[in-house]
Amino acid sequence: METDSEQKHSFLGVLLLMGGFGVMGGSLLAPALPALAGAFDVSEHAVGLVLGIYTLAAALWLPFIGFFIDIWGRKATGITCLLIDGVFGLLCTIAPTFTVLLILRFFQGMGIAGLIPVAMTVISDWYGGEQRLRAMGLLSGTISLCAVVVPLTGGFLGGFGWRYPFFVYGLSLFLAILFIALIPESGTKPEPDNFISAAWKHLKSQLAILLAPGVQRVFHQCLMLYFLLYTLVTFLPMHLAGTYAVYALGAGLALSLQAVTGAIVSTRSVEINRILPGRAHAMAGFLLLAAAMISIPVWNGLYQTAFSLVLFGTGFGILQPSVYNEAAAAGPERLKGSILCLFNTVKFAGMTLAPLLLRFVQKFCGLQCVFYVAGLLALFWALGWPVGGKRARNTQITRRLRT
Repeated sequence: METDSEQKHSFLGVLLLMGGFGVMGGSLLAPALPALAGAFDVSEHAVGLVLGIYTLAAALWLPFIGFFIDIWGRKATGITCLLIDGVFGLLCTIAPTFTVLLILRFFQGMGIAGLIPVAMTVISDWYGGEQRLRAMGLLSGTISLCAVVVPLTGGFLGGFGWRYPFFVYGLSLFLAILFIALIPESGTKPEPDNFISAAWKHLKSQLAILLAPGVQRVFHQCLMLYFLLYTLVTFLPMHLAGTYAVYALGAGLALSLQAVTGAIVSTRSVEINRILPGRAHAMAGFLLLAAAMISIPVWNGLYQTAFSLVLFGTGFGILQPSVYNEAAAAGPERLKGSILCLFNTVKFAGMTLAPLLLRFVQKFCGLQCVFYVAGLLALFWALGWPVGGKRARNTQITRRLRT
């Protein structure tokens, strides 16, 4: 007979798939945008709303998903998110107008936004210590690998027509069945209370825990990590096109190189943490990101640029599982879902701020300066990032919330 630990390990694949599905919101459809523009007779600028409306819905809905994870339960929230993602994704295939398509995408974004937070929360419930770090490393690697495979899948299916990539979202319905059958409820149930009272208590607890230095630290680190990632994603294709005349396919392969490297390194998170414990872990990761960013505009060849991308992927693979693991352990048990949802909101903020802010650097100082500025930010985070801080205050806040 399987032990409880062995049973959870055998079901971990369902949670890893759930996390992988969480990155399908935009990357699956991006290659099919030209076909969508032609099918609905909209401009290239307008068709981008198919991606933007999803991220807007995710950002608006994530705090509510955190509340439901903590109050309603992990299992019910996870199943609901999977069903919303699958049903509205399939409904997009029969959208009669572009406006209807955007409405359906908004509702789908509400569902898909909860997939990674639910997976992270259940993993955090199941595991502790090195086991949790290892599981978070596998989740991080799965997400990074899906970030490579999903655009290629979307591009292939988009060649047959704009509807075909949307059918992939239907797999969420199959995953919902597996979630119902295999994933038990985890975490602790709150005391019986009416909804309004529970919501008010939960909001006050959220605001209090966000004052804890440990929570602020991991959120700041997450913001910078994904700021740097989307700096690379946004500006590397422009650099490759302008410097080496390498366009869409080549840029996609280049970004895939760093993603695959990150996925491989993420799976070795426990071993890396033993070699680089505590402060050294974050320092090494951000130093590698800094070296990668600063070196990209210096090189005069594609092979050297590929080396920089491997450096970036290595640094990202060191940092991402660690940040996930710290976020999972940052607050009390009864607020875990909310903290992880807010953590994922911070991820979206970092992704949004990179192209929004650095385009001004590009405009006034040139594209090369974008990489230098990003590299200096990473270097500051490696050498000047405050660790520890007001530990006594952090402990006091967390102890008060546990009672």
